Amino acid sequence: MTVFIFGISIAAGAVLLVLSLATLWRPQVRFWPPPGIDTWQYRTFWWLFRIFFVGIMLVCILDFGSISSQHVVQFVVGIPLAIVGFSLAFYATFLLGWRDAHGEANGLTTGGWYGWSRNPIYVVSIVGIVGLGLLVHSWLAYCLLLIWTAFYIAAPYLEEPWLEQQYGDAYREYKSKVPRFIGKWGNER
Repeated sequence: MTVFIFGISIAAGAVLLVLSLATLWRPQVRFWPPPGIDTWQYRTFWWLFRIFFVGIMLVCILDFGSISSQHVVQFVVGIPLAIVGFSLAFYATFLLGWRDAHGEANGLTTGGWYGWSRNPIYVVSIVGIVGLGLLVHSWLAYCLLLIWTAFYIAAPYLEEPWLEQQYGDAYREYKSKVPRFIGKWGNER
């Protein structure tokens, strides 16, 4: 059963990642961010993401600790990283607004958390993903979490042309002042 769920989840995640990255090579596809909430891209993205995410959670439960016995350090580090990372991601999503965080243009947010990173939700989510991986300690979970992380690293590159199109000079100015992820190393234009 675990392998079956893993297979469905990894397939959904792979399709999600491939279709999203297709936007880089064929901008007219525009899978993410979707062109509107009543488009095939929007519906397909969210169904694939839901299947992928539920699969991750089920695999994490069903395959928990399958690599070997876990060391106490994994719990001491993994639990706080997962709790802090995902809690902050939900909080940042709440601050941004659910609709903006899910691919709709409802205004450009540049203050607060968005003053230190153009993508704080992705940054703190990756912290949570690392914590979850340490906690679960499963090869199947690691594979799914790697795809999730890859999507969160690729998403800003997919979103930036759309944000420039939506918000023009205001976004370009913001982009010139705030790093993509965090710190100087993330301040790529």
